[in-house]
Amino acid sequence: MATVTSKLTLTSADSLSDSLSINVLDILSVTNPAENSRVSVLHTAPTELAPVSTGAHYVYIKNIGTNSRVVEVRIAAGTAFASLAVGEFCFVPMKTALGVEVIAITGTEVVEYAIFKKA
Repeated sequence: MATVTSKLTLTSADSLSDSLSINVLDILSVTNPAENSRVSVLHTAPTELAPVSTGAHYVYIKNIGTNSRVVEVRIAAGTAFASLAVGEFCFVPMKTALGVEVIAITGTEVVEYAIFKKA
């Protein structure tokens, strides 16, 4: 069994009335093989990153494009749950029977992604 270490740090001195400091660390159990790649994302049709048959998994997606275009992250049924501007990312634990797809709002953009199946 493989593991992936996830760490999230959120800090801010001025976004709230008090200082913000959140640190979360978790070691996730995953199975091999993991999948990672970069793909061009069109606005004319969604690009499937993980089919419904993937099972429970973690998905990392980052909009690494240079065209200043937003990319929507959707479940395979087409319902958007995130919108990523250039430089933004998400890391989401996905439940069984939910695939993941991305689509550019306009034009074409590039995303990098990784799929880690839950152990």
